[in-house]
Amino acid sequence: MSSVREESWQIKRRSDLCAGTNTPFVDKEEIVTRLRFENGEYIREDYCLSWWNQHDLDHGLSSWKSIFHVPPPPTEVVKKENAETLLRKMVAKEDADDTNAIYILAVMLERKKILAEKDVQIREDKTKVRVYEHKKTGETFLVVDPELKLAEIEKVQEEVVGLLGGKPPKTETVYFFEAILHALIEKHEKLLFPKRPIGGEEGIAQKLAASFFALLAGKKSPYWEEATKVFNRFEDSEAWGPAIKAYRDLIERIPQEVRFQGLERVSFTKHLEALSIKEPQELSEADMLAAFDSDVPRVVELREKVLEAVRAATAYATVK
Repeated sequence: MSSVREESWQIKRRSDLCAGTNTPFVDKEEIVTRLRFENGEYIREDYCLSWWNQHDLDHGLSSWKSIFHVPPPPTEVVKKENAETLLRKMVAKEDADDTNAIYILAVMLERKKILAEKDVQIREDKTKVRVYEHKKTGETFLVVDPELKLAEIEKVQEEVVGLLGGKPPKTETVYFFEAILHALIEKHEKLLFPKRPIGGEEGIAQKLAASFFALLAGKKSPYWEEATKVFNRFEDSEAWGPAIKAYRDLIERIPQEVRFQGLERVSFTKHLEALSIKEPQELSEADMLAAFDSDVPRVVELREKVLEAVRAATAYATVK
């Protein structure tokens, strides 16, 4: 039994040369690819069809025929993230937490006929590894199949859509979250949006933080338009631009995290639902924080950033 560690996913480049004759392939030539596992790693070999047919080689883990295409000249760098560039980034990052997303991206690219499945390997630990080939570049992608359940697939698909810059439809958990924010803003309206705010840099910092919460609450917030104008006014400022960029990042990330947590835990959704029907004066900030109590690093990070915004939004109350 092999004890070597097999990588979860890899990309194996197609060779421009025949592994048997060491001569370059020509455009549209039929070739044979062999995949082997040796000394703890996957090895890809590409052969001219004529050489392959003349030699009695074993087929390794997998072997298949394809057409060699001369690589096109370099094109302009793609600015917008797409499924293929995201897949390549995740594979290069070598983060085990990305296994599910990598699989969903590979399936998406297969449906778009960019990747073609060539084989399925079963490891000694029963893990499935799907062997894909890129139709244009000829690269081999080795992708672990996590065998996700239906509910898990939905969650990962939404995560991938978010990573690609799209906005999945809101779930009821997100609506409950926004309703709680509306109630908290109403409860602390005079604190967040005073008729006579303080001036200077402290006042700008407070105004930006309060605007962040109004925008996070969604377009139904009575302060949404005003908050949008505040962000637009200071967005190009050298002093305040970075802060606004950070707030916009949170406005994108927090609803996604709320959505994912709701898909993962029914109890979380029920907790938010119970809080969302309370009157503003009955709503406890401690209960809200308790709902987001978690040891998950990404949740801890977002929670702390929100608390920083709370401190900035209420700091002026102690400034005289």
